[in-house]
Amino acid sequence: MVRCIPALIGGTVLTLTAGAAWAQTPPPSQAPIQAVELVPQAPGSAVVEELEVVARPPGPALWLVEKGGAKLYVVGSAPPLPHQLKWDSPRLNRALGEASLVLVPPEASVGPLQIAKFLLTGGGVRQPMGKTLESRLPPELLARFVSARQQAKRSAGPYKNWKPAVAGFILLSDFRQAAGLSEAKPVSTIERMAKAKGVKVKAMSQYRLGPILSSAGKLSDDANLACLNDALTELEYDAAHATDIGTDWAHGDLASVRARYSTSAVQRCVMRTPGGPRLLAQQIGQSADALNAALNRPGVTIAVVDLAFLLPTNGVLDRLKASGATITSPVS
Repeated sequence: MVRCIPALIGGTVLTLTAGAAWAQTPPPSQAPIQAVELVPQAPGSAVVEELEVVARPPGPALWLVEKGGAKLYVVGSAPPLPHQLKWDSPRLNRALGEASLVLVPPEASVGPLQIAKFLLTGGGVRQPMGKTLESRLPPELLARFVSARQQAKRSAGPYKNWKPAVAGFILLSDFRQAAGLSEAKPVSTIERMAKAKGVKVKAMSQYRLGPILSSAGKLSDDANLACLNDALTELEYDAAHATDIGTDWAHGDLASVRARYSTSAVQRCVMRTPGGPRLLAQQIGQSADALNAALNRPGVTIAVVDLAFLLPTNGVLDRLKASGATITSPVS
């Protein structure tokens, strides 16, 4: 995350980060998919806003969801985070002491690295024979791309045969690796914390990637350039906020984290693919369904969900509240 994705998809996203993952298209008999603002803008989720106006307890954003005697602690993840980030959450530690299960995003969740891999397996994503990426980019995009790959300590070679959208996501992942940012965190850290306490860890569900693969090669030339522009914008944001990209999350500063997600390249790119908005909305719906199912089991469950799915209006937290759950932020 990486899972989500948050990002199109992270640990994605499209983790696309959150962490986000690709959901199977439901049969016609199921309820219609609810619309959602996938690139969070103010005011966003009413539940999230309620947390933002109270004093923030120490540690990452955490919500307590209660329904019918069951308890579900929801940890908002925000990949990528620095590999060496040190953070502490007394509330999460106490929740782990009570919990019998930790739910994490599925392995197929969507982050920049994952979406790049998905796109690479689809058709129509390579440059035409005899053409190279940098030889076909407009001057302004070319200058930004070259500067970004130099920051990532990469030559032109690894990207030259890919169309702009794919090259942009590969470069974004390469830059994060070079900058010491991990698309697997914080999920991997929370998994280790849970296993150290003997708490079972389970992926929320599995998703089929077929729908996105079928549309990956259908981006127009203009959409490819727009996706590259978005990837470079996200990369430039990460570079400019290298010292606080983890601190904001670790301190539960949702306003700053929201600003990060407003630059999410993967989400914006997926919204340009045929069927992309529907797939992303499905992912939020399936995440909410998985957490509602957890509230039907006795005891205490912890779930790690990309903030890209929690921040929007009609996101996961709003849907849980609409289903009858009570949501608060544990203060201790």
